[in-house]
Amino acid sequence: MKTKIKEKNNVNFLSIILGFLFFILSIIVLVVNTPTMKINIFQYQDYVGIANSDTITDAFLLMVGQEIPQFKVFLEGELEVPSISNLAFEAVTGIRTNNISTFLLKEIPGFNSANTKIYIAGEGSDYSNLPQESPPPDFDELLKGENSNINKEDEPNSEESANEESITSKNPSVFIYHSHSWEGYLPLMNKDVKPSDSSSTDNQENVVLVGSMLSNKLEEYGIKSQHEDTNMAQALNDKGWDYTDSYTLSRELVETVSAQSKSISYYIDIHRDSARKESTTTTINGKNYARLYFVVGQEHENYQENLLFAKDIHEKLEESYPGLSKGVYLKTRAQ
Repeated sequence: MKTKIKEKNNVNFLSIILGFLFFILSIIVLVVNTPTMKINIFQYQDYVGIANSDTITDAFLLMVGQEIPQFKVFLEGELEVPSISNLAFEAVTGIRTNNISTFLLKEIPGFNSANTKIYIAGEGSDYSNLPQESPPPDFDELLKGENSNINKEDEPNSEESANEESITSKNPSVFIYHSHSWEGYLPLMNKDVKPSDSSSTDNQENVVLVGSMLSNKLEEYGIKSQHEDTNMAQALNDKGWDYTDSYTLSRELVETVSAQSKSISYYIDIHRDSARKESTTTTINGKNYARLYFVVGQEHENYQENLLFAKDIHEKLEESYPGLSKGVYLKTRAQ
């Protein structure tokens, strides 16, 4: 009699855990497919943490075992019913109770950048001075006055005009764009602001200027390019999106241009390193230069080809301008 009661209690407890897991998975599916909810509830790193959690994996396998008797027999003695408190804690926070590094990654600002892999280290580059990304800007403050000063029918940075430019471009081979077009440069802004607040929608003060300079230089060498100068902060705001959807928006732009301009072979997303001057500049033959580095996303199906291409550029730069390149870095979607 006692044995039956105990077994019944175990089954009820497991049912509660599995029901809770199903609820969490349902929320995740909803979040993944709803941009605004994704912004307010989870970051992509949280999805990865949930997917890699041994506790949640065990609970999921036990749930499958409830439906597949043969699988349940296989699991008996292999898995223990996880603690519902651990399950709830890991699902909500993304912090794994058996891995303190997940706590550090979430709670220490910038610590998650340690997940970046250095494929080729440039001169003086190591894990102590990785490139840095600025915190998300305050879009309301950044876009203050934008809507009143811009006539959208004449706005050259709108998606519609960007698409028209794609159609009229004459066989460009390079597409230059900026997922974070607001990343500004303090010396150009003439403002007494903190380095972390160096954001601007003025294309003479932000990273879009660098894209224009690269496009013009390529033209000098006979390489046709197309430069996308969309105000990404405004475009995100128009969609009701936030900083975390920057790459979703830029992907839409890339896909549109790719479909319209079959001649394009190279897509370059230019960002600004927010690290300080001693890390981002170098002196070669008595002249000061801004250093650059290459980031290759490992999620792309052809990332190995992109990696070799970035490696070739790095090596060419090292031949002519030693120290100009900080190296080649690898990132996953979660980084």
